[in-house]
Amino acid sequence: MSGRQAVKREDPNELSRSQTGKGGANKPGDEQERRRTRVKDWRGTLLRIWKYLSVHRAKLLLVLAMTVISSTLGLLGPYLIGAAIDRLMGERGGVTLTALLVLLLGSYAVQGIASWLQTYWMIDAAQRTVYAMRTDLFRHLHRLPMSFFAKRQHGELMSRLTNDIDNVSQTLNGSVIQIVSSVLAFSGMLGLMLWLSPILTVITLTIVPLMVLGMKWITSRTGRYFKEQQRNLGELNGLWKKRSPVSAS
Repeated sequence: MSGRQAVKREDPNELSRSQTGKGGANKPGDEQERRRTRVKDWRGTLLRIWKYLSVHRAKLLLVLAMTVISSTLGLLGPYLIGAAIDRLMGERGGVTLTALLVLLLGSYAVQGIASWLQTYWMIDAAQRTVYAMRTDLFRHLHRLPMSFFAKRQHGELMSRLTNDIDNVSQTLNGSVIQIVSSVLAFSGMLGLMLWLSPILTVITLTIVPLMVLGMKWITSRTGRYFKEQQRNLGELNGLWKKRSPVSAS
């Protein structure tokens, strides 16, 4: 070549390693320290999220009321079906089969309305909460010094601004209702089973420890993989930001 000049290709892996080492922001020791800090401060994180959610306290109470109604009617439906089957088998009782069917249809109709209302109100409160979080985060970025952005990858900042907030949004939209509904449904189902047949209830509960161990085994691995996914996604965003023609221009 003329002038003894050679074109050196950029290795994506080498570029990613060079980016993660800039400014000492993503060293292994610092990354482990940040993880330990996040794990230790989970109460503080929940309290900060609750400060945003508490603005919609009245709507959350309505969501809780609809969740209780939906869970209760969800338990009432199978009981009414059992009673209707008993009437078909010839068992005598104070309530006719037609009345049981009307009650069954009414319970499912009210349960559907309660489920729709709880989902609608929870999503509304969650989206307003996430909007307030994004607004405060955007204002906070404007108050940070330039050295903060110089010491960190663009991909890491993009991951925190978009992916982490999206995870909070998904958790508030669905996970909160699912947790409350599951707790209420399990408590009501356990009481109903004990009332109908204590012996069968004890036999059924023998598999609960196995389920708990299985869930613990799964969550102990999925949590680690989720953190690794978020870290790799931040590195990928940083690599894309570095090599993108739009950012280069």
